[in-house]
Amino acid sequence: MTLTETRPEAEAVAAGDDSRPATQSSAPQWTPPTGLARFLSTGDHMTIGQMYVVFSLVLSGLALTLGMLMGIEQADIDGGFGVFSNANEVFQVFGLYRTTLILCGLVPLFLGLATAIVPRQLGASSVAFPRAAAAAFWTWLVGAVAHIVATFSYGGLGSVQAGAAREQSVELTVLSLGLIGLGLLVGSGVVFTTLVTQRPAGMDLLQMPAFSWSMLVATGVWLFSLPVLLANLVVSWVDMRGADALAFGGGGAPFDQVAWAFDAPQVFAWTIPLLGITAEVFTAAHRSTPKMFEPMAFIVGVFGFFSFGAWAQSFFDSADPTATDAHVVTNEVLFTAFALAIALMVVVYGGWLAFNAYSAGQRPQITPQFALVTVSGALLTAAAVTGVLRVAEPALGVLREADGDIWRGFFDAMDDLETSSLVNGLMNLAVLAGLLAAVAGLFHWAPKMLGRSLNAPLGFLAVLPLAGGAILVGATDVLGGFFDQPNRPFETGSIGDIDALGFVEALNVIGLIGYIAVLGGLALVALNVARSLGAAPTAEAESEGAA
Repeated sequence: MTLTETRPEAEAVAAGDDSRPATQSSAPQWTPPTGLARFLSTGDHMTIGQMYVVFSLVLSGLALTLGMLMGIEQADIDGGFGVFSNANEVFQVFGLYRTTLILCGLVPLFLGLATAIVPRQLGASSVAFPRAAAAAFWTWLVGAVAHIVATFSYGGLGSVQAGAAREQSVELTVLSLGLIGLGLLVGSGVVFTTLVTQRPAGMDLLQMPAFSWSMLVATGVWLFSLPVLLANLVVSWVDMRGADALAFGGGGAPFDQVAWAFDAPQVFAWTIPLLGITAEVFTAAHRSTPKMFEPMAFIVGVFGFFSFGAWAQSFFDSADPTATDAHVVTNEVLFTAFALAIALMVVVYGGWLAFNAYSAGQRPQITPQFALVTVSGALLTAAAVTGVLRVAEPALGVLREADGDIWRGFFDAMDDLETSSLVNGLMNLAVLAGLLAAVAGLFHWAPKMLGRSLNAPLGFLAVLPLAGGAILVGATDVLGGFFDQPNRPFETGSIGDIDALGFVEALNVIGLIGYIAVLGGLALVALNVARSLGAAPTAEAESEGAA
């Protein structure tokens, strides 16, 4: 064909005759789903992180509501069962408060921040396994909803009264808690793998930002802890469903099988990301970069090592703790050493922060996140000191041996602390410290994660009830322990044995005010997040996202 030749089809079109056969149209291009389908089918790490944040905030609010109901019950000690009809209902809410606050609130909130922020800190396009991250989220969410429904169906983690709980509801509670643990386990594995494999060439582990390093330590500890929790649930299932010959201790109260997850030292393991968030927010407020990063990384790693607590299960203590050869885990040297080491690491970490503040040479910029991490650090320090108080009796037992007459009264008080509300105060101080740090991280990374900054005045408005309420909740439980308030108010006689007109009831009223304050502050945070998600991204956020 020469340059002057034309094809027949072209001549026909030029003549107005377009009777040629229709050519096959190209396949339609795929368009991403919108609306609800976008969330149900997403594998985008940022969307998954946002969903973690939204639902964990809601479930944290539910947990604090349960804590408030427990506070009302304890504030009305003289009447007894002012909110709940019997001791078993108190027990069910007692267990649900712990599982929901930690496994449905705090841990998934940290995972949500990590899922959204860690890839950006590493310069990666996504997490290592996007579909596994989505599967982990939905497994966790389905388990959380089923766990709450099963407990309110008169199930919960067993019963303190014979026949008080419905057997099928208890089984569903155990199964749903297993789903929660499985979802968190897979989510932790995704974040851990991302941190190990998605780093750019030339970036070693100690060159990662502080939050990424803390998540590496945290998910490493969680990957060892959560399988033990799942194994405990399997043992509980065998106790309930197996023959008597297979029983490992009775399936009446599976709560005792998982209680270690809400007690020292494991309760500190759920708060490890607090250290990384504090480092980043603190140095950003001083408009500097972290100095002496390697010592900080070492402190976080040691803190994580000593916070692993799956071994400290009182469920397997000897039946007769008074026997000379009895194994009581809270009296073991290892239990005492872990508590002291955690307290030491918290103090050393505070020294590292003080060094960075001094090195910055300028006053910090006061922001909601800076105020929150400051209070969070104070709460974690108080929790570490409370942990030392709890092990004071076995740690100083040599003094009793030296002269029991002089130290008898002091050690009698220390003995009582191991079964007092001080144990609840330790958990509340540590977990609420982590919750405040997670909220601070949400404020810090909101432009990248939510598309725009959170409202600062509304943030400052939330800081006061969050901080003040958290202090009241933890401090009143700790002080109540010195006045013989029990850590398990559902046990027979526990409520009636306390002097209803004394100092303890006043403490419980103050603690109730603390729960209400924290719940109100969290509602303000949720409102702030909803406002940010519903608005268009700002130019600042878009430029940060492009960077």
